[in-house]
Amino acid sequence: MRGEPVHSLSDRVRDLAAVDLPVMPETAAELRRLLELEVTRNPNLQDVLIHDPAATIALFKRLQVARPGAFEQVSEIAHAVSMIGMDSVRELLGALPELPAYEHAPRKPATPALAYSQAAHAAVYADALAGHARLNGGQALPTAALLQNPAMLALWAIEPESAQRASYALRDGVPAELAFGAELGVPLSLANRGLAEAWAFPRLARQAMSADESTGRQLQVVRLAGALAECTAAGWGNRNEHPVTAQLGDFLRMEPDRATQWMHRLSTDAARTLKRFDYPLPGFELMWLPDEDDSEEDMAEMRFFREKQVEQPAGKPDLNGMMAALMRQIRQDTGARRVVFAMLNAEKSHLRTRLALGGNAKDGLRGLNLPMARSNLFIALMAKSQSVWINPTNRAKYGNYLPADLARLLDESGGYVMSIFIRDKPLGLVYADQGDLSDDGYRRFRALCTEVARTLGGNR
Repeated sequence: MRGEPVHSLSDRVRDLAAVDLPVMPETAAELRRLLELEVTRNPNLQDVLIHDPAATIALFKRLQVARPGAFEQVSEIAHAVSMIGMDSVRELLGALPELPAYEHAPRKPATPALAYSQAAHAAVYADALAGHARLNGGQALPTAALLQNPAMLALWAIEPESAQRASYALRDGVPAELAFGAELGVPLSLANRGLAEAWAFPRLARQAMSADESTGRQLQVVRLAGALAECTAAGWGNRNEHPVTAQLGDFLRMEPDRATQWMHRLSTDAARTLKRFDYPLPGFELMWLPDEDDSEEDMAEMRFFREKQVEQPAGKPDLNGMMAALMRQIRQDTGARRVVFAMLNAEKSHLRTRLALGGNAKDGLRGLNLPMARSNLFIALMAKSQSVWINPTNRAKYGNYLPADLARLLDESGGYVMSIFIRDKPLGLVYADQGDLSDDGYRRFRALCTEVARTLGGNR
């Protein structure tokens, strides 16, 4: 900790290794559900454990007790479960301590869930990278990636204030090795290796932590997945993003721009995968949800906008950048705390969430996908550039245009909504709610949306 003498590595590892790491509350609940079934299958347990590093660590610690030395040959969670035996696994998992529930929101204090989320994202990234490289490693690679930073988790368990300071430094772009090493009093990489030995991690996980220059494809996947998870934990645009995307481009054999796009899509897929565990999305105060056909089948309006950008000065923000800036300004100026930008897909058959600011990982508006053939207020607004402020005095008036499946996603106190057109063509709409809404706020909301629409259309 700050202000104290540097720890000896062996003493520090011993202190860290003594802790029993708590699991995420959602992990515990899902494990209870599975273990109460008449038949609990190993792959089903693996599907849960692979997304919670603390639960997986507990499993490999128990494997070493039940079958000493087996960790040298066991690389997958399902295999470890079968080696331990279901009765012992049921006893172990049923007794795991739980983290308290945390609120994940911008400007909220950092919590242990951030470190757990980073580990879980690394596992998802490793699975995707292995699939791209056509490596036949099963779940060994995601498991190894999940376990790459045990010292972060242990520091949260024994010295939460120290871990919180390190997390803030990580958000500011300080590499994890420096941010957490400063608080641990020993290098993070050495603490990780020490815990990997003490807790009997699988061989691949320990090899990926080693200081040697081994470049096998499996080790590349595990290390790159960890680097991607650390980078996205700090948020887009941090100073470590460029070197990481360069590594990714080399691995994928892609140009930097394509590699960056691939990373964005991968991060969004990971967020969807991990949503059920209520993880904070690492670095995602703003969540980008691109359409699958973005690059190949762009809308005409989007092609116009992208072509126009080429002619403009370097550094000009793209559509996502401009809409993100608009949404932040709406939160700052209008009293709304949650802002969503929904965009038409290429075929203009559906209106889908593309950007979401505020809310939480379980927010239904993040997954909005409205068929244009349906009749509701949002679809009706797409007929022309127009806006409305839904509030308690007029909500009944719009009731017929708010079917239950849409109404339940909106704040009961109302919200602002406005359709966005580019050169008289519909692009999408902006919706804002959850805050201190007012006449002045609504006027400012309209003005901000109108100005952005003009800018996108080339009319300044």
